[in-house]
Amino acid sequence: MAEHRPSYEELMQRVQELEVKARQYEEVNRALQKLNHQTREEAQKLEQRVVANVEDLVLPYVDRLKETSLDPDQRVYLNVVESNLSELLAPFMRQLGSKYANLTLREIEVANLVRMGTTSKEIARMLGISKRAVEFHRDRLRKKLGLKKTKRNLRAYLASLT
Repeated sequence: MAEHRPSYEELMQRVQELEVKARQYEEVNRALQKLNHQTREEAQKLEQRVVANVEDLVLPYVDRLKETSLDPDQRVYLNVVESNLSELLAPFMRQLGSKYANLTLREIEVANLVRMGTTSKEIARMLGISKRAVEFHRDRLRKKLGLKKTKRNLRAYLASLT
């Protein structure tokens, strides 16, 4: 049997078919990329809402509980709750730490508390340091974040990072 060799016209038709398929695949790829981007944005928004809700609706009560007289078991449970909530809020701290790798661990802690609206006096009590030390860390944060000679509010700037 003789082998069929495609004609020039058949080859050109096949090339055109392949070009159409290639364009279709490019369109599908663009659509998938857009969908992927939208999904990431939605996930980020959801994460921000969860963090904001935990900070606004849960942490104030945890702080109030810490100021009450608790028995040792209750204190352990409260520490576990606080630790687990910290894990939920960790993405902000990772983002801040990765974006500004020159921040110390203490500066990241202070930044997180400032972002939540905690006063310097409250931060000092929570971290077991002096109010002056907190003010020092706030000043260092402003310098490292490029806010030193601007009128930008540190809390508002930190809140905008999430």
